[in-house]
Amino acid sequence: MITQSSKRSIVIATLALLMACATESRAQISSYIPSAPGQAAQALTGSQQSAANSALCSAIGSHFPNPAAAGPSALSDPAVMSTAATSFAGSTSLPLSSATDMLKGYVAQHATDILATCATSNATSGLTSKIPGGGSLPSVPKMP
Repeated sequence: MITQSSKRSIVIATLALLMACATESRAQISSYIPSAPGQAAQALTGSQQSAANSALCSAIGSHFPNPAAAGPSALSDPAVMSTAATSFAGSTSLPLSSATDMLKGYVAQHATDILATCATSNATSGLTSKIPGGGSLPSVPKMP
């Protein structure tokens, strides 16, 4: 026979378990779908930052005739953002709206670093293409 205090203990333990699961689920969801663009940059993992840089640099290169001269305004260009978000969403398996929000937040906080990454990437790819056999040289890993 189950006593009244045993029933209470079971109910309390069940409620505590449900609260713990709800909190864990909420934390997982919020790390993938930020509530504000300012939080988006914090949510990017190392591999997401790499994918974001790649998508943004590629988008700038396809929308600006001289990517090396592109300034911070290039990153906020709607065509660049749309192209980059589509690429970023595909490479990270995120919904397009989440990918767009994450990129906007990332760009807002790291525009200078992103442009430096793009300039470095363009400079090294242009250099190796002019060296005979340079296209087969191993790539240098990017610094985080």
